[in-house]
Amino acid sequence: MSTSTAVLSLDQWQILFYETMAALLRAQEAVKRQLGFWGVLNGLWKASRDLKTLNASLKLISEVPDGVLNDEALKSQIPQLRKLLMSVEELIDTAKRTRLTNRSLTNAPLGLIRLRGEYIADYLEAIELSLDPEVLREIDEGRGQIERGDFEVMEQLY
Repeated sequence: MSTSTAVLSLDQWQILFYETMAALLRAQEAVKRQLGFWGVLNGLWKASRDLKTLNASLKLISEVPDGVLNDEALKSQIPQLRKLLMSVEELIDTAKRTRLTNRSLTNAPLGLIRLRGEYIADYLEAIELSLDPEVLREIDEGRGQIERGDFEVMEQLY
């Protein structure tokens, strides 16, 4: 993937982020106000679909070869992903308070929203670890030990 394609993907990710955040907030508002069963259900499915699309773009970004994306591009995603996770959690909590998780028709999109939120949390954790200088230092130290032959094979330990 070239740099221009990666930048395009990041620009697309920004668009998807804001569309997904808007869908989550609309769904949360519909759940809070209980704007009719079908309105709530449609809002939940829309939020679920938008999260699916956003997760697909995150997967594409995560598969970009090392060095194509700079650390600043990754760091810029962290606050937005945290906001998105908070919105997912607020939506799930609001749905629990209004007992929407006990209903079979609303439980399906809420379950998908929860799962897709977990994927975002995993992606966020991976970004934070990949940018953590201590983790990078430990990786370099491990590579150095392998190059020097200063390691033990697991079978030898038993």
